[in-house]
Amino acid sequence: MARQSYGRAVTRYFQSYVFAPRYRPDEALALVTEDGVRLAGARLAGPADAFASVVLVHGFVHSCRTPGIYRFAHALAREVDVWVPELRGHGRSEGFSTLGRDEPLDVKAAVAAARSARPDLPVVTVGISLGGASVLLHGGTYGGVAGVVAISSPAWWGAWDTPATHRLRRYAMTRAGRAVAARVLRTRVAAHCEGVPDAREVAAAISPAFALVVHDPEDHYFGVEHPRTLYGWLNEPKALWFEEATGHGTDLLTPAFTARLLAELRARIVTGGAASN
Repeated sequence: MARQSYGRAVTRYFQSYVFAPRYRPDEALALVTEDGVRLAGARLAGPADAFASVVLVHGFVHSCRTPGIYRFAHALAREVDVWVPELRGHGRSEGFSTLGRDEPLDVKAAVAAARSARPDLPVVTVGISLGGASVLLHGGTYGGVAGVVAISSPAWWGAWDTPATHRLRRYAMTRAGRAVAARVLRTRVAAHCEGVPDAREVAAAISPAFALVVHDPEDHYFGVEHPRTLYGWLNEPKALWFEEATGHGTDLLTPAFTARLLAELRARIVTGGAASN
């Protein structure tokens, strides 16, 4: 059993980093944040009748090339324009990850680029895990979006109360862990991560844009109290989707979930109400 688990971990590593899928050269994205950090990423053009631009924000130690993000981006691009920035400190982007403190500036840069390229389209941010926290903080701090979707997102910083988050803490809070993250996982973490302030007022300020919280109640990183807390902080219009027995982060990005999310976004943006399903 241990040998099989190790084999799966090695396979996932090679698929996610060494042999990660690549975007076409004409899909390359280059951004600069207002604090001067250069970000890499990708942009996928949607159909001529796209109803929105989606800024898709990956999670910690991931990138725009993470297989689950790559597949999800291409699936979304069947109906919307998709912008996939690589967060600071991740992949080919410059800077250092701050675990949510400064990442809203990365989202802000991508949202500005999407609005500049297609001013006729509303922008929705969709974030996974760290990306989810980043889009929530961006939406409540800077606004300018029609909606925010947070998938597998923590409600507060420093939630080191599960075996999975203990591993994350080692990567972020120890010199050896940061060295491994930088060399092996292509993620550079700031030596001092102060975390983010209490986000309840920021989350409430997302309204009048809609907010959707998506979570597996058995998430092995952030337990069910996180989505319930986030949902409680949000003002209407809002929704909470529990995706049972799906996992964490990119595990949730199945074809069925993608179809449901696109239907929800279309209903909220085009008709001004939630989908019926």
